[in-house]
Amino acid sequence: MFQYLEKLRKKPERERRKAVLVISLCATLAIALVWTASLYFRIGDADFSFGDGSSGKANDGEMPSLTETFSNFMDQVENIIQNSATYKNPKSTETPVQ
Repeated sequence: MFQYLEKLRKKPERERRKAVLVISLCATLAIALVWTASLYFRIGDADFSFGDGSSGKANDGEMPSLTETFSNFMDQVENIIQNSATYKNPKSTETPVQ
């Protein structure tokens, strides 16, 4: 590898730039391939259904409305805020505000 780099230093700038482009494209391709292959493991067990089964109404494979989606999102944000407000860090010396 070092011999290749030494030979590359002696070549004209145009060839050096071309080599850098090819090397960076190969590295990017390798990273993209690893990322794509890992998708299978990350989303293999994911549930892509629209309903969570807790609403009690039949979904029939229909997409939820925009207002329903936004309402669910806001409910989740509210739950996160409430849970974070009541969270007490075990390493903290402050007393929680109630």
